[in-house]
Amino acid sequence: MKRRGFLAGLAAWTLGSEAVAVAALSPSEKSLVGRYVEAIAAHRYAVAFNLLEAQERHYFASPSNFASVFRADRLEIERFRIVGSRRDPLGMVVLVRERVAFYDHAHQAVAHADLTVPYGLPVPGPVRVRDPFHPWRAVAVSGLAGQSGGVHVAVRKLSFFTGRLEAIVTFANVGSRTVTLLPYGRSAVRDRTGRAYTPLATRLPSLTDPTLYTGLRLAPDSQYTGVMTFGTPARLITTALAFTFGPALADGAREPCEVVLPPYALAPSASVAGIRSPNQSRGRTVVVEGA
Repeated sequence: MKRRGFLAGLAAWTLGSEAVAVAALSPSEKSLVGRYVEAIAAHRYAVAFNLLEAQERHYFASPSNFASVFRADRLEIERFRIVGSRRDPLGMVVLVRERVAFYDHAHQAVAHADLTVPYGLPVPGPVRVRDPFHPWRAVAVSGLAGQSGGVHVAVRKLSFFTGRLEAIVTFANVGSRTVTLLPYGRSAVRDRTGRAYTPLATRLPSLTDPTLYTGLRLAPDSQYTGVMTFGTPARLITTALAFTFGPALADGAREPCEVVLPPYALAPSASVAGIRSPNQSRGRTVVVEGA
C-alpha cells in the first residue's frame, strides 16, 4: 500500500488514533490543511497541487503526475478531521485523522483503513503544504504478465521515485510442482532504449524485500506479492518498460527459467530534470501476501 497507510515511512509519523495537540494552529494554517485534504477528497488534484510548497511542486513536475499518485490507488477520503499538531525547526506538522478507501493491489480488492496522516507547513516563506513520501508518478498496471516453467508473474503497480522504480509484483505457481524463486538473481527492467536496471540489493527492508531477496519456495496453487525496487537514474523518463524476472526452478527440472514480460507502454509524463525532494528517499511500498 502507499501513502496514507500505503507508504512505509508513514508508520514513523503515525501517532495513534487520537493524537494530542501540542501546538496551536492559526486559523489560516488550519484552513490551508483543510482545503488541501478536501481537494484530494473531491479529486480536484490541480487545486491541491497548487497548495503544495514550491519544492514539492517541482518534484511532481505537473498536476497530472501528482494526480497519478492518488488515482493509481483509487484513493477515496471518506471523512477527515484535524486531531493534533506540533512545531519543529522546519515548521508545523499537522496530524489529520482520515477514513480512506483504496485499492489493495496485493489482494486485488478495495480495502478501508483509519489512518493518522502528517502534513507539513514549512517555514520560512509563504505557508504551503508539504505532503511527503510520495513517488513523483505512479501507474496502476493492467495486463502486464507473463508465464514460463509453471510460474506466472504479474506487475500490479509502478511507482517512480528519485533514483528508483518500485514494482508491486505477484509471483504465482500455476504448475504441478513446487517452484524455487530467486528473483534477485537475474531480474531486470529495460527502458525503451534497452538500458537495463537491476534490483537494489541492500540490507534495508525499506528498499529490498527480504523474502524476495533470499528467495522463496511456492507450492502449487500458491502465490506471493511483494515489491521489487530497481535502481534507476535520478529521473527515469521513458515511454516503455520491459521486465524479466528470474531465475525460477521447478522441483525436478534440469534448468531454471526466466519469465519475460511483454513491453509495457507508458504515457509521456512531465519532468523537471535535477529536482529531488528530500522526503522521497524514505518512502516505499509495502505489500505482502502469503501463499
